[in-house]
Amino acid sequence: MIFKRIRPPLLRLLRAPTGPPDPPVGSPESVQTFRAAPNFLTYQIITWGLGFAVGLISEIVFVVLAYTNESGAWEEIALVYAVVGITLLLTIVKYFLIRLDYDMRYYIVTDRSLRIREGVLLIHEATFTYANVQNLKIHQGPIERLLGISNLVVETAGGAGGKSEGKRGPGAFPHMHGHQGVFRGIKNPAEVRDQILALLKGYRDAGLGDPEDRRRAMLPVPSAGYSSPAALTRLREIRDELRLLNRTAAD
Repeated sequence: MIFKRIRPPLLRLLRAPTGPPDPPVGSPESVQTFRAAPNFLTYQIITWGLGFAVGLISEIVFVVLAYTNESGAWEEIALVYAVVGITLLLTIVKYFLIRLDYDMRYYIVTDRSLRIREGVLLIHEATFTYANVQNLKIHQGPIERLLGISNLVVETAGGAGGKSEGKRGPGAFPHMHGHQGVFRGIKNPAEVRDQILALLKGYRDAGLGDPEDRRRAMLPVPSAGYSSPAALTRLREIRDELRLLNRTAAD
């Protein structure tokens, strides 16, 4: 297949990684890697193709109008054909980018965190620790329903749990930043959700938390009655003065 032959040089040209990302924090034996279903590639092509069809039809209408123009401006007709040719060339490029985006999309789960990577020209990688995961929900649009795929949305507490690196690439979910991460185009979202919920429950039952949170918890916290030596000395002076006033008033 042509794509398989040009894929390696394309990845080298784009300086893109050829394999999955490193697993996030967690025990090595708990690492699970999920991929988008094959129908997700179909979904990306369909959604992009719908927009492309609108543009192509507009160009065809423009060509017809140019032929029926009374002035017979061949320069305009040549320009239209050039635009159509460039559009077809960009269509091929776009297909390769969509296919690369599908191949380079990874969802990695451990017993302590999640990692999502997507994108081609701009690579987006985000890590979400279980300490901040608040909710998991499944989202499915009409085209996705026909293709039998869904999106598993991971919601975090105020975005504190999402450490994002890079920017969104072609086909990236618009909310994959800070507050949300999305396992896009998976075939068994309920099964993946239940696995993550089980890991999340085990994580919380074990009393684990974010390493930074635990470090802060170990720092000494001053008590409410803490005062500096100078302040203590001044307080003693005020106490002695009050006692002297009380004795004077009693006499």
